[in-house]
Amino acid sequence: MLIALERRRLLKIVGAFFCAHAVWPAEAKAPTLPAQRVTLAAFLDVLLPRDALSGSATDLQVDAQLLALAKSDARLARLIGLGCQWLNLTGGPPFAQLTPEQQIAVVDWMSQSDWNEIPRRFYELVRQLAGELYFSDPRSWVGLPIQRPPQPAGYPPPWA
Repeated sequence: MLIALERRRLLKIVGAFFCAHAVWPAEAKAPTLPAQRVTLAAFLDVLLPRDALSGSATDLQVDAQLLALAKSDARLARLIGLGCQWLNLTGGPPFAQLTPEQQIAVVDWMSQSDWNEIPRRFYELVRQLAGELYFSDPRSWVGLPIQRPPQPAGYPPPWA
């Protein structure tokens, strides 16, 4: 049983690799803004899903905040466009329509891919920005033992 699961995971990773490198259409265009926002929202919700105490990335409007930042930075806008385009090249339905397990497999592959390629750059940079935006919102602190951001006052000592 374990061998079958490992083989299945390997096939998913290999499939994602070929989608990224071998099936990239030369004439492909970046998705339109509504389609891009749907793809970005699905990606962010894989990174920061809803749990019993706090909302997902889209519940806290991280997708809208990222797109607003991209309006003032052409490089970020281009990275988001290319990253969303890549996510939708699964050889099947667009990323937002994949099952949660399939979405997680694609994002997992991205996290281990080559830093010099779009999938990994998109994954790393968007993940970092999304984390900052998400955890700067007090609604994400529900259930955590903090009432305010640790800075500028610093973290409380562990014995307090």
